[in-house]
Formats: sequence, structure tokens, C-alpha cells
Amino acid sequence: MSQTRKQSGTDGRQAWSFRVATIVGIPIRIHFTFILFLAWIGLSGGSSGGASMSILVAAIFVCVLLHELGHALVAKKLGVLTRDITLYPIGGVAMLDSKPTPPQELKISLAGPAVNLVLAVLFFVYTQATHSLVPVKGGLQSVSLPQALLIANLTLAVFNMIPAFPMDGGRVLRAALGLRLSEARSTQIAGGIGQALAVMLGIVGLFTQGYVLMLIAFFVFVGASQEIQATVARSILHGHILSDVMQTSFETIASGASLQSAANRVIHGTQRDFPVTNGDEVLGILTRSQLALGLATDGETAYVAGWMERKFKSANAEMPLEEAVELFTQSDTAPVLVFEEERLIGMASLENISQFVMLEHAKSRGHAGPG
Repeated sequence: MSQTRKQSGTDGRQAWSFRVATIVGIPIRIHFTFILFLAWIGLSGGSSGGASMSILVAAIFVCVLLHELGHALVAKKLGVLTRDITLYPIGGVAMLDSKPTPPQELKISLAGPAVNLVLAVLFFVYTQATHSLVPVKGGLQSVSLPQALLIANLTLAVFNMIPAFPMDGGRVLRAALGLRLSEARSTQIAGGIGQALAVMLGIVGLFTQGYVLMLIAFFVFVGASQEIQATVARSILHGHILSDVMQTSFETIASGASLQSAANRVIHGTQRDFPVTNGDEVLGILTRSQLALGLATDGETAYVAGWMERKFKSANAEMPLEEAVELFTQSDTAPVLVFEEERLIGMASLENISQFVMLEHAKSRGHAGPG
């Protein structure tokens, strides 16, 4: 599955995954739940059966990785970069750094399942040439490894082409609908199908005690919901600039002030982060987390200058909001300082942007309602 980078600019996946390789410039990450999944298979299957199943699962996830690389390489050819690829127990995610156009998304989405079809053909040719194609009697454990990978790749191709988010088929459907409808409406249709599919899978899993089906249903529902929310947010941000959300009423703090004076402003006011100045010059920003760390380490009499962040995000008021949100990362959620020439005129935080999206969404729903 391919996925566009979230509009908040933050992503909690990296906190639970680790980098294992870099292929064609793309970081490959494995989520810790995938390691737990392999360990669970190995322990539950006994010494011999568990080991063989772990090898099979690992081999399947190599195919999943190739599937995601198919997305990434086609995206790169079309000018859309891939930030990283992360492998999960239910599949992989290629995180794209920008939103492709509908024609681009159509090609990128089809690339992954196409890789699986090519692999299936190769495994079929191999099984025919080596006479390792045997009747299927008891699931994948009753067949040879090449035949199991043949079946797995066919399954991946078919499953991913289901026209529902977050599968590739849902993205193909959105891309096709996007040729005539808005992105928001196209996503709502494909996402709605994905949510409905997830509910049906969950019900089947509940009545058949199919825990894997229930897990898949959960991830499909969450993935579809997140895609709908992200697309609604993008549609709201589109056409707006940073000055539409920035705070114009804010306080600065002198570099020579004490941390206690900064703490008093936090306690008795609503501002949490402060631009640090020396006269009219902006030297850095004192965030709430740095303030707390400074108080715990050096005490209340320490100077603000010793604990401010000297590298800070800056932008002009005309920057499109869709670009501004990309300034935030998981490790740097400090506000953006907005300048007009060299004069500080505002601040914009993730909270400002989230509140703007929420209120604009509420207004649009109100306009769409009766009366």
C-alpha cells in the first residue's frame, strides 16, 4: 500500500519501528509488531513447524517489500519521492512525501499488485520447471515454498486490488473518480467502501473466531478513516496561507530573562512557547519542554538564552498552509515564527492549524445542512 504523508507533518510510526536497510535511497523500516509476529509464529508452531512457518512468513514479507518498492520506484519516475517503507504484520506502507495527481496515483497504485503478478508468474515457471507444483491439501504448510509464494503473491495481488481504502484498489478507485470528482468526494466514496468492508470482515471474524480477520478489519477501518480525515484536512488547507492561522497577539521573552519568569508567563497566561529576543532581533524560541528541562536541570535562576532552541522554523505570511504543515516533524513540533522581511509578525503551531481545520470543517458542514 502507498500512503501520502500526513498533513500534520508528524507520524508516530518511527517511534515503534527501526531502520534495517536503505534500498535505492529509500529507508526500509520494520515495525516492532512484525518481529513479535514472527516470534509468535515460531513459538506457537513448535521447533520444526514454527521455524519453517517463520521462514515462509519472512519470504512473503520480502515479496511485500518488493510490492512497496514497486510503488516507490514508479512514484520516483513520476517525480513523487518516497520518505520510507515500513513493514507491518498485515503488510507494508510506502510513505509518499507529496500528494500525487489522479493520473499519477493510478499508475503508482497499480505498480504494487503488478509486481506481485510478475512474482507469481516467476514462481509458477519455477515450480513447473522443477516439478515442485503439488496438490494443495492443508493450506500453505502442505505445499513447497515456491508454490506457497506463488499462492501468496496471487493473494496479495487480488486482495490489494479490492476497490476500498486503504488497499491499492481503493486508491485506483479514488484516482479514477478523481478524474471527474473532487479529491475529498473521491476519498469519501473509496474510504466508505473500505469501512463497510472492514465491518463485514469484523463480523465474519467475530462469528468464526477468526482473530486474523478481526485484526485485518481493524487496520482496514482505521486506515480508511485516517485517509478520509487527512483528505478533508487537505481540502480545507488548500487555498489558505499561513497568515490565516497564525497568532498575531503573542509575547516574546528577553534572552537574559530567568527561566522562572518564563514559567510565570506559562502559568498565568495561555502562551506555551516564546520567541526569544535581544532587542528587535529574534535569537531562538523557548518551548515548554525546554523550559521544563531547564528548570529541572539548572533551576529557576538560569537564563532563557541557555535553554532556548537556536534553530527555529521560520516562514513568511504568504506561505501556503499545505507547505507550512510540512515544516513540523515528530521531533520538532515547535511553532513556526512568521516574519515580514525581518520583523516578527506572528506564530503558528500545530494546535492553531488543527483548530482552523476543525472550525472550517464545522462551518462547511453547517453550510451543507438545511436552512
